Amino acid sequence: ASATASVYSQCDPGFQRCTLNALPASNYLLKKSKLPLSVLLEPYPRSQVENVEVPLITDGVVNRCTRCKSFINPFVQFIDGGLKWQCNLCGLDSNDVPPAYDWDYITKQRSDRWSRPELNYGCVDYVATSEFMSRPPQPPVYVFVIDTSLEAVQTGMIEVLAEALTASLDRIPNNEGRTRIGFITVNHAIGFYALNNKEPELMMMPEIDDIYLPRSHTDLVVNLEESKAIILDLLERLKAMFTMNAETYATTKNNNCLGPALKVARQLLAPTGGKIICFQASLPNMGIGSLYPYTIHKQNSTGEHLLLEPASDFYRSFSEECTKLHICTDMFVFGSQNIDVATLNVVPRFTGGQTHYYPGFNSKNQGDREKLKLEIKKLIKEEIGLEAIIRTRCSPGLVCKSYHGNFSFQEPDILVLPNVPRDASYCADLAIERDLQGDYAYIQTCMLFTTCFGERCIRVMTTCIPVTKKITDVYYDVDQLSCVRALAYQAIDKAVTFKVRDGKEYLIQKTIDICRSYSKEVIGIAPSKNTQLKISRSLSLLPAMTLALIKSETFNDTGAVPVNMSNLSGLLLRTLPSSLWTKYVYPNLYSLHNMPVQAGTFDDKGHCIMPAKLNLSSERLERHGCYLIENGHRILIWIGREAVPKLCEDLLNVSKVNEVRSGQVPALPILNNAFSERVGRIIKSLRTDQRHSNHYPSLYVVKEDGDPMLRNWFMTHLLEDRQQPLKSSSFNPRMQKSISLETSYFQWINYIKDQM
Repeated sequence: ASATASVYSQCDPGFQRCTLNALPASNYLLKKSKLPLSVLLEPYPRSQVENVEVPLITDGVVNRCTRCKSFINPFVQFIDGGLKWQCNLCGLDSNDVPPAYDWDYITKQRSDRWSRPELNYGCVDYVATSEFMSRPPQPPVYVFVIDTSLEAVQTGMIEVLAEALTASLDRIPNNEGRTRIGFITVNHAIGFYALNNKEPELMMMPEIDDIYLPRSHTDLVVNLEESKAIILDLLERLKAMFTMNAETYATTKNNNCLGPALKVARQLLAPTGGKIICFQASLPNMGIGSLYPYTIHKQNSTGEHLLLEPASDFYRSFSEECTKLHICTDMFVFGSQNIDVATLNVVPRFTGGQTHYYPGFNSKNQGDREKLKLEIKKLIKEEIGLEAIIRTRCSPGLVCKSYHGNFSFQEPDILVLPNVPRDASYCADLAIERDLQGDYAYIQTCMLFTTCFGERCIRVMTTCIPVTKKITDVYYDVDQLSCVRALAYQAIDKAVTFKVRDGKEYLIQKTIDICRSYSKEVIGIAPSKNTQLKISRSLSLLPAMTLALIKSETFNDTGAVPVNMSNLSGLLLRTLPSSLWTKYVYPNLYSLHNMPVQAGTFDDKGHCIMPAKLNLSSERLERHGCYLIENGHRILIWIGREAVPKLCEDLLNVSKVNEVRSGQVPALPILNNAFSERVGRIIKSLRTDQRHSNHYPSLYVVKEDGDPMLRNWFMTHLLEDRQQPLKSSSFNPRMQKSISLETSYFQWINYIKDQM
């Protein structure tokens, strides 16, 4: 189907992938298969996809179909002696081939059209021409909104924030010297900081109902390069001003007017667009956007509540105004159960931002401190995309019916993202409105964005998928991990719209339907209780992955998971890149005490060699063993109750297992022995080389006969086992469904067979 013989004509699945690698020719066939038809997008990965080049086209020749506005790609056909090309998406055959394809006006020589990148690569970048610009590319502009209420000061997060920003100012993307920065502090009043003099000047605005800017934009949002010394001075002063002591405790109130502060931050960014980075440790209780503890406490995680249910309409309307002005918001949320993660996440959700949550944060805990500092540094230095729009076009008969991810809509099929975070993930559910004609169907996604270096670009990703009339081909060419993720997106939407239990039941029913349909349509018989569940190799992981989702904190309906943690889990399932999403759902378990000698050393490419992965079952745990389980968000080191003294000494620098202390640690001790060095390399690799998001994994030591809460937490990651959940006061056993934490993988397989 490709116009050239290039091996790169197909867009790499690291950018765009479909759940089905063979599309059913009709909606009837799709419905019969029960499989989801979706496209997963990661248009702006943090690092270059391995072995994949994305060429940049700089000659200003942007060739599009005059009817459907799709971009020329490797799958078009040239006709009329090469003077015209036929669009592979809509079929229009009267598109003119630009003269620049055959003649180089700079060198005055013939050029080879077949060597052009857009005809050889499924993913290309264009430098955008003037027709794609409504204004000059925006500069990177950051406004930090910092909670300085008593609760925020008590956590110590302001000191850590100031230290992280001080260390990160030189890492903020600023190659062109255009980056601007400003600060706002919030408690019962709003504090502005003029940064254009010899020293910072604080202006307090106690009138929050009719707030206005006390100075001009240029005084409050300043050029980073020109005002760096004053910004560093301010960060040092913030540490001194908001350190917890007797005077601070006596004079600081536990009030916060976040809503008015966000509105004035938007006002600061209105001329240019930019990013609001908010650090919030207390519940907003003054002015517009106020929240109340009872709205959070009445929620529970027994499955009868809505996932990510906001308690105020202000934040949705605020995010809509931000989107119009190309303003994104990131939220760093701290504190106790009084904080409302679901409501505060609304603004990042609809402006293309990110939410970080730190339950029970205390800066005296070195693990908490290091995690926050490193996540701030990672976010600040991120080379994000700005003022972006995304549109997906498909062959006739295919349509995009719904979308998932952090964005807003400009039109029903155009996604608007004031910021495009690195490795952000999105999903588009497709529908077959009429039978697909021809042997191939095409999906093309275009993202128009501004780099943080001021260059307006268009990224075009084109995927060609064969069309089949055989249901066996559909099943045998399923991308099962993408399929599971599409089901997760749809289940989360059910949980957000109806109840968490509805999302969980959707996953259960879809798994049963897919397995039943495969048995009926391909094998021709339904499985009996005495036979194995038969399913194609391309779907072999479906039952295990859906069980892992059902047991996740997002869909946990025992009442034991705090609602904020359930909401955080839902956020991660919605936004994590595919490389992290899979292991967040289905963690990796490694045995450390008997790992091969090469594990923890480096291969020829400088990558750390990992031990072999184990099944997530307690049958794999030996009483004298040491194990590591990780999901990209946390790392747990398990020490068996009969661990030998040599292991305890080499790893934790204690003489016997009784001296091992369970709990969070910033890092394992650095000891002068081979075992400690190898484990240290493995943990460092998990925290750095294999980290493809702004989340920094926390590290915990879990002793088998130590803290029972930590022990149970470790056991909840062993998804193939039956797990005894901690019962909360709101737990109702009569409401417990047939599939729960107490269901083992073996029982789940039998349940599927029984329901078929």
